[in-house]
Amino acid sequence: MAGEFGAVLRRLREKAGLTQDELERRSGVSVSTIRGLETGKRRNPRMTTVQQLADALALRSED
Repeated sequence: MAGEFGAVLRRLREKAGLTQDELERRSGVSVSTIRGLETGKRRNPRMTTVQQLADALALRSED
């Protein structure tokens, strides 16, 4: 499941045309956390982290 989250995060970030650095600036989530999530090395993100990333990627609940 964590690997799935990371793959979806990477796909959405790339679809938005953002680098990890740009997503960090928009979300306030560190690049090391973003990288860890995308590679599956960091698991079980906090709900606040997920919300920050979703807001930065302008996702709706349907996405």
